[in-house]
Amino acid sequence: MAYTTIDDPESYFQTVIYTGNFTDNTAITLPGTNDMQPDFVWLKERIDEGHRLHDSVRGATKYLMTSSTNAEATNADTLKSFDSDGFTLGANNEHNQSGTAYVAWCWKAGTTSGITTNAGTTITPSGYSFSQDAGFALIKYSGNATAGAKVAHGMGKVPKFIITKRIDESGESWTTFHAGIGNTKFINFNTNSAIGTATNRWNDTDPDTVNFTLGSEGSVNASSQPLMAWCFADCQGYQKCGSFTGNNNANGVFVYCGFRPAMVIIRATDTSSSYMWDNKRSPFNEMNKSLAANTTDPEETSREIDFLSNGFKCREARGSHNDAGDFVFYAVAEAPLVNSNGVPNNAR
Repeated sequence: MAYTTIDDPESYFQTVIYTGNFTDNTAITLPGTNDMQPDFVWLKERIDEGHRLHDSVRGATKYLMTSSTNAEATNADTLKSFDSDGFTLGANNEHNQSGTAYVAWCWKAGTTSGITTNAGTTITPSGYSFSQDAGFALIKYSGNATAGAKVAHGMGKVPKFIITKRIDESGESWTTFHAGIGNTKFINFNTNSAIGTATNRWNDTDPDTVNFTLGSEGSVNASSQPLMAWCFADCQGYQKCGSFTGNNNANGVFVYCGFRPAMVIIRATDTSSSYMWDNKRSPFNEMNKSLAANTTDPEETSREIDFLSNGFKCREARGSHNDAGDFVFYAVAEAPLVNSNGVPNNAR
C-alpha cells in the first residue's frame, strides 16, 4: 500500500512569516530543513493591504491581487527574484513595509518543458511550470473564446481545484473550479457572492489527467488574451481538495485529509469569503489566526480550527467554516499521516 509518495512536504510547500524592513534586496529565507526554490509566492500584509500573487511563469516582478479584478501589475521593487531557499524583496510598502508583519505561502512546481498534450488538446500553454509528483501547475495560456477548448496542464493527475484570472485587463473576476461543487458551477474568488451556475465557464466538463476544459466566457477564455490558471490535484499524503457539511456546533466537524495540514483554505458555498489558516501564524491548537483570501482585511483571531495528524477539525459554529451549510476546501501537508515506509506520523 502506498501511503504517500512525498515524505517531505517542505520540498514542495512552505509558509514563512517575516517582518518588513523597507530595505532593497532583502532575502526572505524559507524555514524548512530542506531548501526549496518557490515558483509561486502568495503573500499578504497581516494588518491591511491586499494579497499579492507572484509566480515564475509570468516573472517575479509581476503580481496579481485576489482582492481586486485589476490587471497584472509590474514593479521591480516588489518581489525581485525566486531564490534557491526563498525569495528576495525590494524596498516597497506593500511587500516590505518597515516593522510590518507578513505571511507568504510558497509552492514549488519546477518542470518547464515537455508538457503532455493529446488529440483533444486545443490550447497549448505559452508558459508553464508543473510538478507531477506534487500535483501542482502554473499555466499561462491564450484564450480562443470557443466552448469546449481544452488546455494542457502537465500534472498527469486530475485537477480538483483551478483558479483562473485574465491578466491583461481590469474587470475580469478570479473564476474558480472546484470538484466539490462540480463542473456546472463556479466561484468568483475575489467576491463574497454565492456559487454561480453557468455552462460557459467549464463547459459542464470535468478536467482529466491531460487537459482542463473551458467554456466561452471571458474570465476563463477571452479570445487571443492572456490568462493564468493555478491548478491543484489530490496527492495522497500531501494535498487534498474536498468538501464537507458543517454541523453548526462548537464541537465542529472533523475533515479527513490523510496528513497533518500546513495550510488550509475553506470557502462556504453561500455568501462568504475564503479563509486561510496556517501552521506558522498559529503554531498550536486551537488555531485562531485567519485571513480572508479575497480582501485587504487584517488578520482575525476569532475563527478557530485545529490541525490534526490526519486532517483538521472546526472548533466553533461559524458561517465562514462551520455553520449548517456546505463548504469546499484546499489543504496542503506539513507531514503525511503515514510515510512511504509505513511509519505513522505524530499529532501536533
